[in-house]
Amino acid sequence: MAENEEILVKTVNSIRTLTLNRPGKRNSLTPETLKLLTEEFLKLGEISEIRCVVITGNGDKAFCSGYDIDSISDEEIAIENNHPLTEAMQTVKSYPLPVIAMINGHAFGAGLELAVACDIRVCVSDAKLAIPPAKLGVTYHYGGIKQFLNLVGPGFTRELFLTGDSVNAERALEKGLVNHVVKRDELEEFTYALAEGISENAPLSMISMKKMMNIWEEGNSLSEENEELIKSLLTRVRESSDAQEGKKAFLQKRKPVFKGK
Repeated sequence: MAENEEILVKTVNSIRTLTLNRPGKRNSLTPETLKLLTEEFLKLGEISEIRCVVITGNGDKAFCSGYDIDSISDEEIAIENNHPLTEAMQTVKSYPLPVIAMINGHAFGAGLELAVACDIRVCVSDAKLAIPPAKLGVTYHYGGIKQFLNLVGPGFTRELFLTGDSVNAERALEKGLVNHVVKRDELEEFTYALAEGISENAPLSMISMKKMMNIWEEGNSLSEENEELIKSLLTRVRESSDAQEGKKAFLQKRKPVFKGK
């Protein structure tokens, strides 16, 4: 993709990397960037070869500084359903296979929400993370707050949102806001080793388990529709050739080769 694009796309083997590419603006999110992010994930849903996605930011200062204030019009202050931000976050969250946030620098506001929408977060040790609306005299949308409540619980969510203060990577790790903290010179190696390991897992297994976790996080009761969906996912996994391959590989003491079928 051209260097002036707001999202850079790179594929190595079965891992797709999406890089927020506005380093001069600390990779802040505009409506256009968010629409591009949504489009990229919708395209990914049609590519069976991809097993894991990594989202990161360009440069070494910021993963993402949040929603670009300059792009907010008076009519757009309230972020509701069908807004580019909520659509992008939902698209990332609902992508069937694992998504890793490689937090290469500071993550504020909507940038931190983007990381929270991912399944796993690997954070550079000198990063700061914050949700600053209270310091700016604005509020935050309900869907975003819910994401944090699901991840770190009400206590730490209240601290993040009501103080607006930044926390360092170690505190974020302690509270479960991130999964791993690594030194800057180890960030890419660690993240892509994690992604490579994930990409070797059985896709259908990961899809079914992620879907069940998402249903729980959405706060949906196990309706008849959801129950039937889960049953169909479990049946698909149980009857897949990957399930047979997993058993054979275990008995033969070798690494399985899954094909997503």
